[in-house]
Formats: sequence, C-alpha cells, structure tokens
Amino acid sequence: MRSYFTYPIGAACLPNGFELNSFAENNIRRVYRHRHEFYELYLFLSGHAEFLIEDRAVPLCRNTLLLLPPGCSHSLRFFDEQSVYQRTVLWVLPELLARVSGEDWGEPLELQLSEADGETVGRLLSLLDAEQDRLERDFSEFEGRDTVYADYIRLIFVQLMRLRERGAGASAFLRRAQAYIAAHLTGDLRADTIAAALHMGRTHLMRRFHAESGVSLHRYVVKVRLQRARRLLARGLGAGECASQAGFLDYTTFYKAFLREYGLSPSRFGEGFRTAQTAAAADAPAAKADESRLHI
Repeated sequence: MRSYFTYPIGAACLPNGFELNSFAENNIRRVYRHRHEFYELYLFLSGHAEFLIEDRAVPLCRNTLLLLPPGCSHSLRFFDEQSVYQRTVLWVLPELLARVSGEDWGEPLELQLSEADGETVGRLLSLLDAEQDRLERDFSEFEGRDTVYADYIRLIFVQLMRLRERGAGASAFLRRAQAYIAAHLTGDLRADTIAAALHMGRTHLMRRFHAESGVSLHRYVVKVRLQRARRLLARGLGAGECASQAGFLDYTTFYKAFLREYGLSPSRFGEGFRTAQTAAAADAPAAKADESRLHI
C-alpha cells in the first residue's frame, strides 16, 4: 500500500482504475478544501480531527468510514497536532465502480463502524493491497489483472452496501429514543425519565437500546453530549459554558469524560482549534496555490 500525504493526484495517477493509500503522521496542521474526479473511500484509524464535507462537520472517531463521490468538496481540521493521524483511503474511478457495483453512490456516506466491522473493512483493503503487490511483482504481464482487481473492489463495495443498509435500518423505537435524547440533551436523561417518556419499562428500555444500537444507553448519552461540547469548543466557547450547554451537571464529570474520550482536556482542545484557525487565516494566500496538491 502506497503511503503519502501531499500528492498531485488526478485520474491519470490511477492507472489500474484505483489507488490504495495509507498515512500515519503527527504535527499536521491542516488539509485544505479540495475535490477529486473519483470516489474516495476513507477509513479513519486514529488522531484528533474533524472532517468537513461541503459545509458539514463530521467528528472523526476510530473506524469512521466515509465515501465521497466525485466533485464532493472536503477538507480536514486537526485539533491536536501531537496526536498521530492515521487513515487509509481507496480511490476508485467512476467507470470502474460502475462496472463492479450497480448501487447508487452519488451522495456522501458517513458510517461509524463497530470494531468488528472496522476490522472487516480493513482486512478487505489489505487483501486488495496484497493481491496488487503480488500481481505487479509476479504477474506483471498478466492481462487479467484488471479483472482480479475489480473482483476485490466489488467485494469491498458489497460490504459497504451491507453496512449502509444496516445503518439505515434503525427501528422506530431506536429513532424515537435517539430523537428524545437529542431534544432533551440539557435536561434529565436518566433511564427512568426516558423510559417514562417512551411509555416502557426502564429495564426493557436499557436492554433494547443496547441490543439495537450496540452501546449502552448511558454511554450513548455521554457520547452525544461530548459531541455537542466539541462543536461548542470549536466555536470558541469556554470549557465551562460548553459543559453546561452540552448537559453535564458538573465540570469535573465533563472534564473526565472528555479526556477519556478524546485523549486531551477540553481547554487544550479549544486552544488547538483556535491556533489552527489563526494559522489558517495567516496562510490563506498560500492555500490557494497549494490547494490542488493537498489530499486526504
């Protein structure tokens, strides 16, 4: 698997119709807004960053999986330059994807995979990488290489289709529970309160929520509150105000949860974001010249 970060990549750089690329590094400040002529399947592995798709921010956690169609504008913000940013991407030309998949991939796709699903996608990418290395090394004159590559890419997108369908298949119960949590994030979200609002027993609520979402009710509430706090910190609000507006009853609980989830304190997160904004503003003239050469 080739490993690089800045690279003037266009369709001509994908002679087989695809390209696999890995990257792991720290001390990265930003990736400027850009777009591709091809599809990008992006698997986030580590770091403290936020992906921007058009004008929408996507918080990145381990095993966040994104699919960006051709022409989709995107960029990346880093909140902690010292953390190691690691990701793997698969770039695929539209004509190749049209051959191997009859599905509609015209809209950006965002999935948060379980550890098991993340490992499955990672293994499929590794299989494609190993097969490409083997064929280029031992069968460089083999005219059927394109067919072999296409079969592996078909497998990857079949798995992606299954993951998309599973993500879209949330039950009415789960949608109602998540909607109630989102609407009452600063209020009382104890299990008893949510169960009463949904007209069901507390134990049944907790068991069913965990079974359908894959995470406990308490853990889900904390994660959603932390995500709101992150967005507020990114806007420049103080850590204490962010904790309150995200629904945490005391700062100590918020601080410990934030540190455990993201590996840095709320104040350090906010400072890193402000530093990145200041640097981006100062470097804006140079960004135009570099934009076409910077790719995630």
